[in-house]
Amino acid sequence: MYGDDYVSFEELAERSPEAAEHGAARLFASRADLLLRHGLTERTELSLDLSYERRRTWVEHEDEHHRNETLAGPGDVRLGLKHFLRAGQTGQLAASLGLSFPTGRRNEITAASFLGHEQADELGIAVPVHSHLQLGTGTLDPFVGLEALRVLDRHWLLYGAVDADLPLVGNGDGYRTAPSATLRLGPARHVGGPGRLAWLFGELFVSGRDRFAGDDLLGPGGSLSGRFGVPNTGRLELALTPGLTWGFGRDLTLSVQARIPLYTRIHEDAERRDVQLTEPAGFVLGLSTSF
Repeated sequence: MYGDDYVSFEELAERSPEAAEHGAARLFASRADLLLRHGLTERTELSLDLSYERRRTWVEHEDEHHRNETLAGPGDVRLGLKHFLRAGQTGQLAASLGLSFPTGRRNEITAASFLGHEQADELGIAVPVHSHLQLGTGTLDPFVGLEALRVLDRHWLLYGAVDADLPLVGNGDGYRTAPSATLRLGPARHVGGPGRLAWLFGELFVSGRDRFAGDDLLGPGGSLSGRFGVPNTGRLELALTPGLTWGFGRDLTLSVQARIPLYTRIHEDAERRDVQLTEPAGFVLGLSTSF
């Protein structure tokens, strides 16, 4: 992740020497999911998503805010219901809803954790050593979705889906994750024998700005409100997601999917500038069976 797309890193160093001192930073993320689905009726299914996540950061220069560190453990458990409003030879339409449970590992943070060094010096207080890595929101969050599939002919299909996570309250630290939504749309095609499907979807992800409601910060140099929008949150992402499924027999399906970022923007950083991130492609390998 480097600076923003309006100024070079050298210009950033001239405008904000403190920001440039951090140098380059990288975030590495991996995740494994066990997704269990059970049919309650012919058109309604119950799902349980259990995840294990690992996040690792690398920074060029370490300080109270940025360090080389790793956080790994369970993520938030998601329990959902999906109901097929329409299911026929020409297409499908399904709606889903559920709850995300606060089982993910978290690091405790305070309002002082978000202070820049210059702000802390002006207040006359120290920035505590902390970590912003989190594997969950710390709250019970609802989610909803709508999914549609249209059969165009014997080979081609058109798929569309929208999903939204809707956190309603802040967690015990005062951190409130903003609502977010993902839109996917694109064609798919049967290739070869049964159970073989290839697709290319466009993906749009949008999230609001997280909020923090902590205690006011008091120091010899003055005071500062502990309620604010969290810097470096609020995202707009565009990506392509090509994929392929391959059926083996009646009960086993292998799937491979890539996520190729085209554009990733954080709406505002601490200096009130939009930030452009560089992201590599990600890959998902899935194996499913039925019994």
